[in-house]
Amino acid sequence: MLTTLPKNNYNETMEKLINRHELALALWEAIKEPLRLLVLAALPVLITYLSQLNYQWAVVGTLLLRLIDSILHEVGKATENKNLTKGLTRF
Repeated sequence: MLTTLPKNNYNETMEKLINRHELALALWEAIKEPLRLLVLAALPVLITYLSQLNYQWAVVGTLLLRLIDSILHEVGKATENKNLTKGLTRF
């Protein structure tokens, strides 16, 4: 059986849910950049590890991938293309 909340409780409950949702969105936005760098750094580190290259090449590879990611994001914003705004990592 469904029960209805009094109007004032409903408003308070909805405000709490909205605040939690906004907090979750803010946390996700804050976490996305370090996750992007982690995803972009994994491939160059793996390549340098497997090919016995100097790890400085992993840094160069990560910077190049980050540059490409940023370019795709900016082009996506300029052209209003939602797929491109996500860059290489898609988040």
